[in-house]
Amino acid sequence: MYYQNTINQIKEIRFNKYEVKEEKDGKDLENIKFDTLYTAILTYFSEKKPYCNPDFTIEQLAKDLNSNVKYISKAIKIKENVNFNFFLNKYRISMIKEMIANDFHNKYTLRYIYFKSGFRHQSTFNKAFKDIEGMTPSKYIKSKKITAFE
Repeated sequence: MYYQNTINQIKEIRFNKYEVKEEKDGKDLENIKFDTLYTAILTYFSEKKPYCNPDFTIEQLAKDLNSNVKYISKAIKIKENVNFNFFLNKYRISMIKEMIANDFHNKYTLRYIYFKSGFRHQSTFNKAFKDIEGMTPSKYIKSKKITAFE
């Protein structure tokens, strides 16, 4: 009886170790899956520039990447700790900053610039810009003019 209890305890310990290892491997596989999906998202954004379309949605991204909204959202959350809309707006604001750096604000209206970058409304653009850059678009433009003269 004593020996049988000892053998059962050893089997249980081995089984528990196996479960933990399998769980760790499962986590690694899940991380790889989300890393791969996140890389696909970055590639898609870089090549297709979908953020320029004001009607672009996470559903469209999921469809184009043969994934689903939940996985897309989770991959972005894991890698950037932001939601899809913030992620999308970061790309849009980055494009606007590039346009400002290339002096577009002196050639075109701000409305044209934010519309070309995927924003439909000025209020949405202003809020997103301030959330991401910490200042209004006009203050940002003024700060760029000041640094250009220094």
